[in-house]
Amino acid sequence: MAVREIICIVLAYLLGGLCTGYYLVRFKTRLDVREQGSGGVGARNAGRVLGRSGFVATLLGDSLKGLFAVLLARRFGMAEPVVAGVVVAVVAGHIWPLPLRFRGGRGIATAIGAYLAFDPWIALLLLGLTLVLMVFRCGFILGGLAAFLLLPPLAYVFEMPAHVVAASAGVAALVLFAHRGRIRAAFGEAWPQREREI
Repeated sequence: MAVREIICIVLAYLLGGLCTGYYLVRFKTRLDVREQGSGGVGARNAGRVLGRSGFVATLLGDSLKGLFAVLLARRFGMAEPVVAGVVVAVVAGHIWPLPLRFRGGRGIATAIGAYLAFDPWIALLLLGLTLVLMVFRCGFILGGLAAFLLLPPLAYVFEMPAHVVAASAGVAALVLFAHRGRIRAAFGEAWPQREREI
């Protein structure tokens, strides 16, 4: 991989680390959102502090940075496998942001934004899987997590390019790891005391 491509992936990681909820709450209230509510930097916890407008702004901001990272990589002519790396990097940056000492969110909003720019069919498949799983009473969060897990094998079955399968597998691993406390709880173990949000 060329130096230019490595730089692009590193920049995507750094962009992912600009967690909207943290900076929005800090700007409006001078509070550290990680010390409020659930301790997360995502839309749900920002909404607890700032209300509905904070929730919507954080959700949009975290989604747009994923979308922007992919569009920027394509604007600079990166090959599609490198763009796939950018998708994984921007989600990793949101979960483990360098400016916040690696205490970030759970990556769902950023992943959806990145998928919309990377391959809209992946985003639609993710949404469709989530809705189907919700019908079977999995709930929105657990249905969404199961959808992330099912996305890579379905991308393979539908004969999507290898880099698309790899990106969806990488993102699924990151998102599921970030939600490991909730997954343990779903199987009867205790919830962690402080949870991070999307």
